[in-house]
Amino acid sequence: MGEVATLAVRGLCGGLLVMAFALVGEIVSPKRFAGIFAAGPAVALAGMAVTLVTLGPADVAKAAYGMIIGAVALVAYCASAVSLVRRLGAVAGTVLAVLVWAAVAGLGWVLLG
Repeated sequence: MGEVATLAVRGLCGGLLVMAFALVGEIVSPKRFAGIFAAGPAVALAGMAVTLVTLGPADVAKAAYGMIIGAVALVAYCASAVSLVRRLGAVAGTVLAVLVWAAVAGLGWVLLG
């Protein structure tokens, strides 16, 4: 597939999926959950669809594992940031929480990479 065709497919998939997730976000109640259905999932799915068409299922599997590892690392960051920021203040707590994120993401990369 050519570069222009890949960009066209990526734009079409991304646009359609963003619209679909925006509709879900409008339907969901309470509205504070609407952010869950923002552009992130749509962009991830569009990226995976384009990867599937251009590179094949093996690369999609790698991308999916990377997304899972990133999600687990983000949960570890958020969970640790709450207590670290309360105990150490904004700067020190955030720096240590980022180190937690890096450690979890690095461990996941080593184990599944």
